[in-house]
Amino acid sequence: MIFIKYHLAFYGLYFISEQVGISLVIFYYIINIKNFLSNFLTKNLLGSDKHLNFLKVMDKKTFSLKIKNRFLKVFLFLLITLLMTSSGYALTLLIDKGERTLKVLENQKIQKVYPVGLGLESLLPKEKRGDFLTPEGLYKITDIRPSKSFGYFIEINYPNLNDLGWAYYKGFISKEQLVVYLETFLANGKVEHTPLGSKIGIHGGGVYKKEKGKKDYFWTQGCIALEDRDLRDLLTRISEGQKVVILNSRKPLYEILKKLIYPVRIKPLDFLEGELYLKLNDYVFLTFALRETYQGARYLEIKKWVQGELKEQIRSDEFGKVNREAQLKNILLENLENLLNPYKNLEF
Repeated sequence: MIFIKYHLAFYGLYFISEQVGISLVIFYYIINIKNFLSNFLTKNLLGSDKHLNFLKVMDKKTFSLKIKNRFLKVFLFLLITLLMTSSGYALTLLIDKGERTLKVLENQKIQKVYPVGLGLESLLPKEKRGDFLTPEGLYKITDIRPSKSFGYFIEINYPNLNDLGWAYYKGFISKEQLVVYLETFLANGKVEHTPLGSKIGIHGGGVYKKEKGKKDYFWTQGCIALEDRDLRDLLTRISEGQKVVILNSRKPLYEILKKLIYPVRIKPLDFLEGELYLKLNDYVFLTFALRETYQGARYLEIKKWVQGELKEQIRSDEFGKVNREAQLKNILLENLENLLNPYKNLEF
């Protein structure tokens, strides 16, 4: 067995560092502006005979100190505002293939909804290069760049760890390939030139194309297409590193979860096991453990934890169906912003 640590905690450090860097740049310019205005006002205002009455109340030193204090307050306000609002990382994009929509989520609220076009119409997610299917899973925006054909292209990191895990389980890639892909993914945050395909993203070009007088909403080669005006609007809301969730809300709970879980144990053509955590609030968490066998069995175990104590445990039948499925599915869909990586070793 090979054990590979695939957790991506250092990406969080990168995002924090980027915000701190931006803050320092703003601080640098504020300090320079402060020094300039302080010197200018001290020399010109306090040095003028026209302001003798003002000088009686405030000397140069006191006035300069007040200027500095005022700019310090302004800087602190800008810094807090920057850390709270300037980054797009708090936003999540939800692409629902069942509804053919792209939703901008923030704090569990829908901020914007756009209609979308997709790849080939199918209940299956993308698995191979050239299948023209739209993938499903948890992704991140890795690049935003101009496109001659579609205005702009917002690339996501397909294939991700889940995609690679299922491909290895189904025999699409070898153990040697998986090792190389995982190392590349850890180093670069994405992997390209695989049998699974790559260069999947969001672009313009319209929600549909006219084919023989009919509207074809499944015209892309696997990407997500927006109307050009909607793409321009979306670009004002997003940043690289932002989370992108792609799913089909019409599927059963098990089928949705199998493309969201993080693989933890795989044996090719035998079984795949994966896990996913969901934070409901500061005290309540759900954990999902999934196992699928090549013989067709599907098992799902859901645990509810309250303040670290196991309060409820639900097990599926051999087809992955659980009691209260509709309720649990709604809970998942309403809390997609709070999905968590279990940060476990991948064993294969």
